Amino acid sequence: MPKVKAKRQSVSLDMTAMCDVAFLLLTFFMLTAKFKPEEAVTITPPTSISEKPLKNDKGVITISVSNDGKIFMGTDDVDARALMLERMANRFSVPVSATMQKNFMDSEFIGYPAGAMAQVLQKKSKEWKADGFLKGIPCDSANNELYLWVSYAKIANPALTVAIKGDGNANYKVFNQVVGTLQQQNINVFQLITGAEAKPRNVN
Repeated sequence: MPKVKAKRQSVSLDMTAMCDVAFLLLTFFMLTAKFKPEEAVTITPPTSISEKPLKNDKGVITISVSNDGKIFMGTDDVDARALMLERMANRFSVPVSATMQKNFMDSEFIGYPAGAMAQVLQKKSKEWKADGFLKGIPCDSANNELYLWVSYAKIANPALTVAIKGDGNANYKVFNQVVGTLQQQNINVFQLITGAEAKPRNVN
């Protein structure tokens, strides 16, 4: 007696729940993602095979040296930025309005002489470059304002890690001035930010 074949039925999956989860995850990542910080200038650092990430839960001071020798500085520590502004404004007798304070705190970097603070901070950071304000932080024997910015940041948070991002074509003399400024404050350990480079293959 022949066997009775069961009728084949197509399998259907309800994807509604999965779509909901996918959109919830997408929304979560969009709302929590941090955009790449604004940079004062485009810097192309030298490459290396190092894979050590720049990470410090207690904050980082980033000092950048452009290819034309200009020095910029920034920190991700909000309290340190607030103290830096307060100390520098008092030292150079610059009255800081609420608008100036907001423009400073909204900026990711410092890249101008302290004497220009009153003029620079009247405008938003996105206008600084177009208006020619980004002349860099003075860092020489006659006027070393980088020393002041770094020292005030470290006063606010001594645990801040220092990282230097130098352009591959930057003047070595300027880079040496930055390192010397850090050593004057007994900061002898710092990280160098480099571009990624493939590891060489083992040669048999």
